[in-house]
Amino acid sequence: MKNYDIAVIGGGASGLAAAIFAKRTAPSLSAAVIERLPKVGKKILATGNGRCNLSNVMVSTETYSGTCKELLSSTQKFSVTDFFSSLGVICEADSAGRVYPRCRSAASVLDALRLECERLGVVEICDTEVCGIDRKNLTGHLTIQIKGTDEKISAKKIILAGGGKAQPSLGSNGSILDICAGFGIKIVPPFPSLVPLRTDPKLVKPLKGQRADADAMFYTHGKCVQHERGEVQFTDGLVSGICVFDLSYLYNLYSTKSEIRLDLLPDISENAVAALLTSVRAIRAQTLSADFLSGIFTRTLGAYIIKRALLSPPEKTADIDDGMIKRIASEIKMLSFPILGTAGFDRAQLTGGGIAAEELYDTFELRKIKGMYACGELLDIYGRCGGFNLDFAFSSGAAAGTNAALDAARHGNI
Repeated sequence: MKNYDIAVIGGGASGLAAAIFAKRTAPSLSAAVIERLPKVGKKILATGNGRCNLSNVMVSTETYSGTCKELLSSTQKFSVTDFFSSLGVICEADSAGRVYPRCRSAASVLDALRLECERLGVVEICDTEVCGIDRKNLTGHLTIQIKGTDEKISAKKIILAGGGKAQPSLGSNGSILDICAGFGIKIVPPFPSLVPLRTDPKLVKPLKGQRADADAMFYTHGKCVQHERGEVQFTDGLVSGICVFDLSYLYNLYSTKSEIRLDLLPDISENAVAALLTSVRAIRAQTLSADFLSGIFTRTLGAYIIKRALLSPPEKTADIDDGMIKRIASEIKMLSFPILGTAGFDRAQLTGGGIAAEELYDTFELRKIKGMYACGELLDIYGRCGGFNLDFAFSSGAAAGTNAALDAARHGNI
């Protein structure tokens, strides 16, 4: 049986940060990262479309949801840019406040994390899936059971950093949440977050591949709950884009009678839109009605709007009367798509739900199991797109690693 002072389950952002801070806090302890995949950090490589959006200058409690947002007070002194500066990575923010490595390379970020683990003597144990954890035995250790083998790993402190259920191909499959539930730990039911929303395939089929700037509004029972401005994308049966991702968590709260409504000209009032269309009608009187909105929108989107508004539009633009103009203007300001569900965990960037805040001390130690800590996506906290979730992964991992090492040192375990 292999024995370590600290074992980190999960080699993603939070797990690697936890291992690094544990070793920095108490260099003489032994630490290992246990990863299900052949290599650590695969999900890091996919962040920010390979550019690795590490954080955001506007991180605050308002940019997160979930019970564990109350734990943000325990991570507010942590700085992602300072941490990566200590690893030799220069960071900078773009005009939207998103923080990236200056080289815009997720591979370079992962290299820096792995090099620091190597320098500190953190052991990587890959291709190893944890299937169970036994509580402390007479030696004072927690015992980690490995799937498909009789092999076990013993540790005095365990940090759970195995992620949620989003994008299982990148490393996390929710198995650690199942283990926690087996201990009687309260789990807020996980759900896909930052995910495309499913709608009527017939409604979006004509728009496949189209993009449009819009104010996206999440409506339920006829009431707008939240709206986000950004680029909306249309694919097979899905409405997507960052603004839609930021609204997607609401489907877990309001799954019935919900819809996405798009204001396709959010900077212009409906009356002003109607006046604009009246002007354009005079200019394009002799064109086909399918070309009426071309230039305001793409021809494909313009023709779609006219058909949605009028059902059977006239052939010529000149035959679009004032009543039709008002209906087209209304459709532009409120193009509606019913929400039938989400694209699921495979397409989600993040898991909503997870370990409830009431199960954790502010040190990220589990109240029910002494010596076991949890961090990152396992916890019931989920933020907006733009680096907020990776920031929490690093900051919570740093806190869990530091506190686990301090606890080990305090009790003479190293």
